Amino acid sequence: MNVAYVYLWLFSYYIKGDVTMKDLLIMKKLEKSAYYLEIILTILLAVAIVIGLIDIIKYFLLIFNTDAEGSYDVFKHFLAHTLLLVVGIELMLMLLSHSTSAILELVLYVIARKMLIYGDTMLDLVLGTIAIAGVFAIQKYLEPKKDFVARDHRVYSASTSLEKILEETGANIPSSKGHTLGGLVCNLAEEACVPVSEGAVFESGGLNIKVVKVKDGVIEKVMITKDDADDTDHESGAAEYADSEQDQWHY
Repeated sequence: MNVAYVYLWLFSYYIKGDVTMKDLLIMKKLEKSAYYLEIILTILLAVAIVIGLIDIIKYFLLIFNTDAEGSYDVFKHFLAHTLLLVVGIELMLMLLSHSTSAILELVLYVIARKMLIYGDTMLDLVLGTIAIAGVFAIQKYLEPKKDFVARDHRVYSASTSLEKILEETGANIPSSKGHTLGGLVCNLAEEACVPVSEGAVFESGGLNIKVVKVKDGVIEKVMITKDDADDTDHESGAAEYADSEQDQWHY
């Protein structure tokens, strides 16, 4: 589970008096520490991939200087090394985005590498094909189709990155407020000392941020409108979203 969601869960218990503010501050520090550790790991991984590119050049020279009989094994090792670097790049994207699609793409490349390099029998190929089909089935039927729904009404998933929200809205919200939309709402709720519940409205960076769906204490959907937006449109947008949610999302 995302650390921000755990933090929201603890905050709900804090409102009930079961968790102290000290526990919330510790969780917030752990979230930031985990985020910075992931950045450090991503940087180290990028450096390792760049170093690995040198071996790609060496493989080119080796293939060029190897006779026809031995070039097959050399090229096989070349593919294994190249696909391993690709897996490393996908791992970097997964660490940075924390998205379901990035995880599935990483799994897809791992399966493809296994099939191309180590698939010697028909059974290996059949099992690899079934595994790839399973990944595609997950993408089609289980993975959320978009980071946000009902674009006209600006209803977003709580897992949407705050950076993406800032790019689309042009709002001026400090990055320290959270890495995801859910984390932002959590911080705003903490500052306002109010519980996170459906219908709760917060303001930050010229945006009105309204929680439209909460499940088991975890924020799932959030509506964002400009401060100068019409209040009537804001309320009607939330109502229309609630009515049409089942038609737009199928998990």
